[in-house]
Amino acid sequence: MLDNKRWVTTALFGLLISTGCKKPEPEGYRVVGYDAATRQWTIMRNGVFDGKYLRKRLIVVCYSYRWGNHESILAENACHLQVGKLIVPNAMPGKGKEQEFLDIYEMPDEMLSITEGRGDDRVLQLFKIITYEVLPDEK
Repeated sequence: MLDNKRWVTTALFGLLISTGCKKPEPEGYRVVGYDAATRQWTIMRNGVFDGKYLRKRLIVVCYSYRWGNHESILAENACHLQVGKLIVPNAMPGKGKEQEFLDIYEMPDEMLSITEGRGDDRVLQLFKIITYEVLPDEK
């Protein structure tokens, strides 16, 4: 059994861990959901834009999928994203499989491009952005 002083210290430490010492998520795109009925993906984007930290929600639908030098597939069901995955751009990778090329680009014409890998293993997925909204600060 813990004495009172140790119990209070342990309780305060647990409270700090559970409330305010949460590590911020790295900047990137988190795939948070997929609706098979509408074929829409929900992606949360967080990062610093013009000096301010923002969270954005994108609702997208697949426009096309292309693997290596194969023909593009134009279909709403052609793309694949893993729900729960955090996609962090890595346009200047080192060597090794864990250092793969990964580029994400939000185009001005309401399109989102995700390119992974190189050469014959490169996958390019294009998504049409249906909804794009900045979310309020979490406080």
